[in-house]
Amino acid sequence: MGKIGLNVVLLITLVLVGLYAWRSKRREAWIQAQRCYACGAAPSTRDKVGHLCGDCVQTRTIQRWLAGFMALVVGGIAAWWHGPF
Repeated sequence: MGKIGLNVVLLITLVLVGLYAWRSKRREAWIQAQRCYACGAAPSTRDKVGHLCGDCVQTRTIQRWLAGFMALVVGGIAAWWHGPF
C-alpha cells in the first residue's frame, strides 16, 4: 500500500473514531435525561438499555424483518445454486 493509501486509511479511521466518540457522548446525555437513546426524542417505551421512542421501535422492527427476509432470500438463492437440482 502506498503512502497515499495509508494516509487515506488513517484519515478515515480518525474520522470514524471521532464520530463514534461524539455519538457516544450525545447518547449518554440522552440516557441521563431519560430521552430516547437512539434519537433524543420523547420516549414511549423501554428496553434493556433504556428508553426508546415509538419511531425508533418501529424502525428497528422493520429493520429486523427486512434482515430476516434478506437472509431467507440469500439462503434460498444459495440452496438453489448449490442444490442437487
